[in-house]
Amino acid sequence: MATLEQLGIALRNADQAGDVQAATRLAAEIKRLQAAAPATDPGTPSGRHLSFEEGAALLDREERAAGGSGAFGAATTSYLDGMPIAGPVLLGATQRGAAALSSAINGKSYDENLKEAQALTEAAQEAHPRISTAAGITGAVAGTLPMVAAAPAAFGGGSAGIGVRSLLSGLSGGVVGGTDAAVRSGGDLEDAGWGAASGFGMGVLGPTVGKVVGAGARKVMDLYRTARAAQAAGTKLSTVNQIAKAIAGDGLDEAGVRLRLDQLGPEGMIADLGPNTQGKAAALAAMPGRGQDVMRSALEARQTGANARIANVVDETMGRKVVPSFVDEGIQANQRVLGPEYQRLFQNVRPHDFLPIADDLDRQIHTLRGDAQRALRQVRGMLNTTGTDRVSNDPRVAFQTRQAIDGMLGTETDTKVIAALTEARQMIDDSLTRAVPRLKEVDAAYAELARQREALTRGQSVLDHGRTAPRPAELEREIAEGALPQGEQIGPSAVPFRLSQGARAEVDRILGSNANDIARLNKLVKSEGDWNRARLAQLFGQEKADKLFSVLDNELTFARTRQAITSNSETARRLQHIADLGGTGDPNLARNAYAAGGAAGAVRAAGIRTADKIANAILGGRREAANASLAEAMVSNRDALVDALAQAQRRGQNPKLVEDLAKSILLGSSTGPR
Repeated sequence: MATLEQLGIALRNADQAGDVQAATRLAAEIKRLQAAAPATDPGTPSGRHLSFEEGAALLDREERAAGGSGAFGAATTSYLDGMPIAGPVLLGATQRGAAALSSAINGKSYDENLKEAQALTEAAQEAHPRISTAAGITGAVAGTLPMVAAAPAAFGGGSAGIGVRSLLSGLSGGVVGGTDAAVRSGGDLEDAGWGAASGFGMGVLGPTVGKVVGAGARKVMDLYRTARAAQAAGTKLSTVNQIAKAIAGDGLDEAGVRLRLDQLGPEGMIADLGPNTQGKAAALAAMPGRGQDVMRSALEARQTGANARIANVVDETMGRKVVPSFVDEGIQANQRVLGPEYQRLFQNVRPHDFLPIADDLDRQIHTLRGDAQRALRQVRGMLNTTGTDRVSNDPRVAFQTRQAIDGMLGTETDTKVIAALTEARQMIDDSLTRAVPRLKEVDAAYAELARQREALTRGQSVLDHGRTAPRPAELEREIAEGALPQGEQIGPSAVPFRLSQGARAEVDRILGSNANDIARLNKLVKSEGDWNRARLAQLFGQEKADKLFSVLDNELTFARTRQAITSNSETARRLQHIADLGGTGDPNLARNAYAAGGAAGAVRAAGIRTADKIANAILGGRREAANASLAEAMVSNRDALVDALAQAQRRGQNPKLVEDLAKSILLGSSTGPR
């Protein structure tokens, strides 16, 4: 930069030459320097007097340095010079290239143009110190960042301990800093030593600073992503963070939350997920305001629809509801329809010899004793023609005898009697089959209806918990055997269907008797073990049984959530309402404060009370809005909200680029021009 004396000589030369424009610019520059510099500057050498041309050239150079081209030059040269080790070489090469090009254009010597280029560099950097500093730092980072990224272990990366990584980073930084200082000082050992020490110190700090900066960047990025996710879910960041904290307290991650909500179905809520979410929901339900209304209204509405949801799933999995007595009446009506069929069979029947059966019964009666003997005597008498001792040859008499034996078997409990009666019935049935064609066909139809009636009654007991209830293996056998056709029946039996109808009717009875007690309903339908699940799976299929039990489980969860949130918060709710009505606080606060601290204490107490009221008035609206937002989120299960919760729980790794950049800035601060 030109001195005041040099500019003064150039001003006189311009004045003598009559160049008013140049003289005016020189005078303005002198005035600016006089205002910025001390009155006297004895330490500045004056040098030789500048000619008019030299003064004008000097002024033009300084104006270029202060202008836009000067700013660009300051940025470019400082960027190059800031690069570690290679910076001085790159800057010198740039200046020498510019000098060679200028020599080919302006006819000056290479040395003159080189000095001019160096002078322009210095002037531009002095005219734009901030740009020069920023560009120098950028150059230092640009020079060190590739090294840090290419050899992360050498600059404190990797999985080793912080001590080892800091030592390695310090050694690498010392090498870079010492080498850079040696290059810039022309090999001066003292400068190289100071550069190595500076590089070592900054290198040691690199891993720690990089980790801290990276963690900060990660938190900012996580916060930004969570805020975006919360906005997409239509809620607040604070709401998402509160729920995410509660969910984490319940030990649930993103997959756990999604799985649990899928299990709960469309009626599931965030509030159902665990004790912590229920506790937060209970707090909202206890605090008067919009949040309380949202929470309690949602829970009550869900509870109101519980019976309808259970009834719907029962209809879907077990078929439409049935009334056992109505079904039984229909079966009996079908049995009565078969009466005329029997009559038609016996209209033109021929006499048949039933004497062999009577002789066989007489032989058994002769040897048997007790109830079995008396039962066979009764049967033997039924085979005779009424009022005589002769065996009737009318098949209708034998048929009625068989019917009477069926009635006796229905009430008999003695095994010996049952055996004797069963054998007698079989003999009569075999003779009737030969005497009356097509009798077995009608018998098969009647027997099928009788089995269906029995199965309908049996089905109503399969969910019992006593001794009469079948074990799953027993029920499985009953279903398999019941499906087989009996006698002359064609096609499978309807016994399994009647069993399922009986079970369906029993479930409907349980629902009707315990509609408002979900816990008892679960206990009655599901029982303590897995037997009822297995029984229902055998009757209706595994998938339908699982669906029914899943809905019952979910409804029990919903009922318990409501109980935990609304019932346990009643005391807190009452206290909050009392506080809102002014029923809490110390009515003797001012008197006690005066007794403790005199007039000053009373004034302080009054001031504190007033400040509390003002603060509550100001913050009350914001608090109520926040509570309403939280309540709305707690009673929902929207996918977007779950995404936001997942983002709040998700913590990314420290950005490697940020860590490397922090290390590069530290390392770059130990290199460059001094």
